[in-house]
Amino acid sequence: MIFLLFSIGGVMLLTAIELRWPASTEPSTRLVNAKVWALYAAVTYALVPVVGSLATRGVNWLGGGVFDLASWPIVLGVLAFAFAMDFGEFLFHRAQHAIPFLWRMHSLHHSDPNMNATTAARHFWADPLIKAVTVWPAVGLLFKPTPLILVIYASLSLYHYFAHANLRVNFGRLSWVLNAPAYHRLHHSADPQDYGTNFAGLFPIFDLIFGSYRQPTRFVQTGLAERPRGLLDAIVWPAKAR
Repeated sequence: MIFLLFSIGGVMLLTAIELRWPASTEPSTRLVNAKVWALYAAVTYALVPVVGSLATRGVNWLGGGVFDLASWPIVLGVLAFAFAMDFGEFLFHRAQHAIPFLWRMHSLHHSDPNMNATTAARHFWADPLIKAVTVWPAVGLLFKPTPLILVIYASLSLYHYFAHANLRVNFGRLSWVLNAPAYHRLHHSADPQDYGTNFAGLFPIFDLIFGSYRQPTRFVQTGLAERPRGLLDAIVWPAKAR
């Protein structure tokens, strides 16, 4: 509950900043995003921590977890787990763009006509469950995280709201170090020439390694031609999306 309140507070603050200093004044669908977020939050906060933790612990119980992070310094343990999880998220994200049935779900996220902080929660409700039984247990094969590391990693995920913000924040030549609004906006670009770039969630070094890195040098329009008209559309989105 505390984490959810921090999420809401962070999005409200970012939205206020966006409205005062918008990178783009194109209309957005924040109301639709808020409705989708409510459903997504119910799944994410009620089921994913349970399913994901059980999947990871289950893998650990079966013998997985080469490295026990309880014996590591906390900073090193957090960094190792965060990099492993972000690499898993990166691979899953690539799969979402390459596998048709995953794209039909993920395209809901890309359909926002003007990416902003609330877009970070504009996901099809089944997405977090799929990651909970794929990315989480896969990382569990490598690491045994402590409860504190899991809490810290969950807190780091709040950064995604900033990465989606409608703000002109660009790290320029250091874009390969950490995700930023300009970097991630290029991934959401409506221009086909930008497709297949900047998949990283937190660490763009993975894009650099796998050839999908592109330094942002211009501001782009976002969105897809097809968009949900309301919550019902979002709930059944894969059946509607192409």
